Amino acid sequence: MNSISDINLNNDYRHNCKINEPNLVILKCGEAGQIILPDTTPGGTTATIATVTIDTSKFCNPCTKLEFTSNIIATPTSPTAPVVGTLNFQVFRFCNDQQPIPIGGQFSLAVAQATAVPASTIFTFFVCDCNQCLNGCCTYAITVTAAGTIITGNIGVFAARLAAITVDNPE
Repeated sequence: MNSISDINLNNDYRHNCKINEPNLVILKCGEAGQIILPDTTPGGTTATIATVTIDTSKFCNPCTKLEFTSNIIATPTSPTAPVVGTLNFQVFRFCNDQQPIPIGGQFSLAVAQATAVPASTIFTFFVCDCNQCLNGCCTYAITVTAAGTIITGNIGVFAARLAAITVDNPE
C-alpha cells in the first residue's frame, strides 16, 4: 500500500471510531408539553415547553434532526378584544455540565386574531445539529418567549412535542 492510501485509511472515521455498529440510528420522541400565556403577559417571558434526551455515546460523529410541532390557540378575553402577540421559539442543547447552546436561529409566530372566536394554528419547524457532545447524553429543549411588550388575549401552546432522529454522519 502506498503512503496516500495509509493516510486515507487513518482519516476514515470507521477506522478511528471504537464502535462496530454501522448504520446506528436513534429515533426519540419527547413528552408533550403545553403553556398558556395569559392576557397581559409581559414581553420577555420565557418558558421551556418541550424536551428530548438522546444518548450519543455509541456514535462516532452524531448528526441529529430535531422536529418541533405544536398547536397554537388564540382566545380573546372578551367579544370585542383582539388577540395580539408574537412568540419566539428557540432550540437549546444541554450536554454534561456545560451552559446551554442555541441550535439554529429563532422561529417566530405572529398571532393576530381580531374576532371573538378562538383560532387554532399548527406550528412546526426543524433544525439539524451535527456538532453534538460525544460520549454522553444530550438534552434538547424548546423555549417559547413572548416577544414585544405585552400579549393581548390568551395564547396557548398545546401538544408541543420535540422529536429527534440521530444518525452517524460519515463526513
